[in-house]
Amino acid sequence: MIIALLIIICIFVALIWFTAKMDSNIEASFTPSGKLTPVDGGIIHWQKQGNGPALVLIHGLLGNSNNFSELAKTLASRYTVYTVDRPGSGFSSRYKSTSASFEQQSKMILEWMQKEGIGSASIAGHSMGGGIALRMAIDAPDKIKSVSLLCPLTTPLKGGAGPLSVLYIPNEWVRSSVAKTIASPLRAKLGRKQVAQIFHPEPVPPSFSIEGGGLLALHSRSFYEGSRDTVSAQGSLHRQQTRYEEIQCPVGVLYGEKDTILRPDEHITAVTKAIGSAVHKIISGAGHMIPVTQVQACADFIISIDESA
Repeated sequence: MIIALLIIICIFVALIWFTAKMDSNIEASFTPSGKLTPVDGGIIHWQKQGNGPALVLIHGLLGNSNNFSELAKTLASRYTVYTVDRPGSGFSSRYKSTSASFEQQSKMILEWMQKEGIGSASIAGHSMGGGIALRMAIDAPDKIKSVSLLCPLTTPLKGGAGPLSVLYIPNEWVRSSVAKTIASPLRAKLGRKQVAQIFHPEPVPPSFSIEGGGLLALHSRSFYEGSRDTVSAQGSLHRQQTRYEEIQCPVGVLYGEKDTILRPDEHITAVTKAIGSAVHKIISGAGHMIPVTQVQACADFIISIDESA
């Protein structure tokens, strides 16, 4: 009995050590390349490039602002492009006492806009970032000029979200324990397969790990905060989907035809049924990660929605 207990303790210590070592290696590969703005509930890390009207890009679950590296460059010839790390993601922090709800994330990003003197902006959101972009349009209609949704999460999920379903851990103690022990080792082993599933059927670009910020998703904090986001998402979407009809600015939904993470028909209909003027478009053969794999198509779509404002 004692020997078995010692073995279990040694295994847990080894997992904690491996996780800390992996986190350290990831941190050595990335440094905050933008600015940090304190807001109520945490700190927002953001980057800026280009000149012109303000455009804010909001990434999805387990993502970070580097996911938009190529898209931001493409749009910078026309806009002042702001890429933000959502609260708790990338290099943005979120206090443990701060809710992960879409309402709170919207509030924090809107406060960041106010503090940085961004009076109004067009918003483009990918995946979960799309749901938060819609929340911002509900909360601050005078500040949001248009909303472009890229493979967005817009309505409560009726099933899982592929390999991201493992993030649904409602219990705080279990979530924290998993993040500090087995999450990183498992994701290190299965990471390539999981990323391939998220990009399916399109290939994962070789530059995604570093330039696209993909490696940051393996950090234990990313798993922990991603789990908080996942648990909060269902309730957030239930509360906001009944208010989509309040949105008056131009809204467009762009989806990859072969998206296997979210169901295009469900998440498109949730928007177009509530917002009569909303438009949608499908990219043939594309998957879920279109801001990375379909850069020009996304840029053209964002511009077209913004020009209709």
